[in-house]
Amino acid sequence: MKASLRKMLAKQITSSMNMKKNETLLIKGGLHQQELVEEIALLSLERGIDVFFSTRSDKFYGAVYDRVPTKFLSTTSKMSLKLVDVLNNYIVLEYPKDPKIEENIPHKKMSAAIAGSQAVSKKMDKKGVKWCYVGYPSKELADYLEVKYSLLKKFIFDGMLVGRDVLIKKSEFLVRHLKKAKYVHVTDEFGTNLRLKIFNRRINVDDGFISDKDIRNKDVGGNLPAGEVFIAPIETTGEGVLISPKRRDKFTGKIIENIRLVFKKGKLDLRKTTAEKNENLLKKTIRKSVEIDRKHYKTIRTTNVAELGIGLNPVINKIIGYLLTDEKIGGTIHVAIGKNNMYGGTSDSSLHWDFVTHQGVTLNAVYPNGREKTLIENGKFCYEN
Repeated sequence: MKASLRKMLAKQITSSMNMKKNETLLIKGGLHQQELVEEIALLSLERGIDVFFSTRSDKFYGAVYDRVPTKFLSTTSKMSLKLVDVLNNYIVLEYPKDPKIEENIPHKKMSAAIAGSQAVSKKMDKKGVKWCYVGYPSKELADYLEVKYSLLKKFIFDGMLVGRDVLIKKSEFLVRHLKKAKYVHVTDEFGTNLRLKIFNRRINVDDGFISDKDIRNKDVGGNLPAGEVFIAPIETTGEGVLISPKRRDKFTGKIIENIRLVFKKGKLDLRKTTAEKNENLLKKTIRKSVEIDRKHYKTIRTTNVAELGIGLNPVINKIIGYLLTDEKIGGTIHVAIGKNNMYGGTSDSSLHWDFVTHQGVTLNAVYPNGREKTLIENGKFCYEN
């Protein structure tokens, strides 16, 4: 990576966090991202931020799951819990470099590690630690997704550097028309036909900056690339079908294709949910997440609808199976199950799993008086028509 690009990316990442002097920052990444991690740290130190960072190799990442017994992976880290006491900001650059490493990790070991991290996650949520999860391209990831490396770099890096004004224009249009809507109705030519209730739920905007208003609303996290409007629908309502062409498994990273998700009263019907590739893995991960939640949460909301997201980023225009870019595509929506209490919902869970539609959706807002307004038609924002 050229030094000029590295500095631009580091500036964008640090600026997105809205950090204040004397706050603390933890940065995590892979060894292949060392120079970018250091640039983020330096920019933050120059602004009076107290910084600590760590990086790890793919070899170490894989060895942890190979050599460490499951019972220790499921043990909550005392140091991590203590660190949260003084932590204000948390940045993670996505690793490993080669996603194939995760395919070799036993499902039970990955789920054990997730279970062990729940106490730390809950403590961070309660404290309101700001966080940012940053996408990062590699040739290994591009090969895994079966896309050109140049395209992956464009979607992630160029998508990350899109001007906020571009994202704000689209987001303001959506917020204006969704804020008084009772329901949304999403359809497409591939079989998506889903109705979600959003009445009186907060509308959140991911425009690449955690504002003071966001912090007051406890909307303290974001992804880069940015570019979506997202809402926590009423968790116990929601009827219909969502078709998602390609997703990576939450535990193993393996590709799951042509997923048909069926919702009834806001809950995913696993018996009727199908996938053409790796259906058993999809259901295994969800069932294991339910097991984890039963041990950590009083109310089990693992399979309840958690999020309606609407993509806005104009740079990203093709579904490739990489969530951080797919969910930002204009003309798509995504629905998540599981956790949503971090942006206006009522569900807590170890799982937050997004499923992105094909491009070309139609999105209608339905108001309390029965009136409907089409906001997106066949993938096009209606103000563009």
